[in-house]
Amino acid sequence: MRTVLFIFSLIVLFSCKNNTTESEQALNYDELFSLKDSIELRLNTAVVGETDGTYPQSSYNDLENALYELNEGISKARAEVFVLQFEVDSYVLEAKKAIRLFDQSVNVLLPPGTPAELFVNGVDHKGYIDFGSSPDYCGGPKFTVEAWTKYDEGFIETAFGSFLSTFISPLPYKGWTLHYWGASNSLLRFSIGTDNSNPDLTLPTIYTSAPSEYGKWFHVAAVFDSNLKKQMLYINGELKSTADISDNMVVNSPDDMRMWAFVEPKDNSRCMSGYIKKFRIWSTSKTVEEINTLMVSDVVGDEPGLVCAWDFVETPENSEEMIDKTGRHTAKLVGVYKWKEVKE
Repeated sequence: MRTVLFIFSLIVLFSCKNNTTESEQALNYDELFSLKDSIELRLNTAVVGETDGTYPQSSYNDLENALYELNEGISKARAEVFVLQFEVDSYVLEAKKAIRLFDQSVNVLLPPGTPAELFVNGVDHKGYIDFGSSPDYCGGPKFTVEAWTKYDEGFIETAFGSFLSTFISPLPYKGWTLHYWGASNSLLRFSIGTDNSNPDLTLPTIYTSAPSEYGKWFHVAAVFDSNLKKQMLYINGELKSTADISDNMVVNSPDDMRMWAFVEPKDNSRCMSGYIKKFRIWSTSKTVEEINTLMVSDVVGDEPGLVCAWDFVETPENSEEMIDKTGRHTAKLVGVYKWKEVKE
C-alpha cells in the first residue's frame, strides 16, 4: 500500500511541476548583470577621439545611455517587477545591440585608395548612403537596379529593411524599393509605386527568399519592363521571381526622387545594416545573359543606358562627396559606417 501511495505522490508532484506557469517559474537575471559589467568595462577603458583606434563621442554617449536603460531593467528585476522572461530578455537584447554598435564604431583610419569593403550600420537609422536627388533615379518605362551585397546576423530588426530605395509613401506611392521583409526568414522584395492614389490597389511587389548565409556576398538585380509587362528579380544571375504588370505602368516621380541605401528616404524606420559594392542603375531592362555578364564586369561610366554607378571597393578621398563613374551624380556617407580593409 505504501508503495502505491509513494508512486501516486510522485505522479501528482510531476504533474504539478509540468503545469507550473511561466510566471511561477524563477526568472533568470544573470545576463543583465554580466552585460552591465561588459558595458562598464568599455566605458572605463575606451578612448574617445577621432584618431585610429579611438571611439566617436557620439558612440560613447550612446553606450552611456544603454547603461542607463540596462540599470533601469536591473532595478525592476530587484523590485520583482518582471513577470515573464521575455520582459527581461528585451533589456538583454537592447544591451547586446548597444555593445555591438559601440564595438563596430571604433575609428579605423585608412588612406584614400585603400582596397576596402563598405559597411553601413542603418539599424535604428544610424547610418545610410545619400545619393542625392535626381529624376534619373525615377525608373521610367524600363530600368534595372543591380548591386553586390552581404549582411551579418541581426541585419534587420523590424518587419521592413530598405536596401536601396527611392520610395515615397504613403499614398500616392512613388518610386521603387529593393528591401527585406521579416526579421527572421527574410524575403527579398522589389516593390514599385506608380503615382496611383487608389488605396484598394495592391502595390506591385515581387519577392523571393533572401540568402541566409551571413557574411557572404551575393548579387541582386531587379528589372522593370513596361513593354514586356514584366517585373523580375534575380539573385546571383538566376531568375527567382517574376510577375505581370498592368498596361502602361510606369515608375515615375521626378519631383522628389532622392535615393538612399540602408534607410528609406521618407520612412526612416525602414532600416537595416549591411555591405554594398558595384551598385548600378540602367535605363534598360537587362536580360539574364546580360545580368550574368554584369556580375563579373566593371563599368567605365560611358556605357549606353548607364544611369549611375558606384563601386565602393576602396576608401574615398572624401566620404561626403563621392562622384559616380558617370560623373553626373554625387553620394555621401552619413552617420555610422566603416571601411574595412581588404587584405590580399
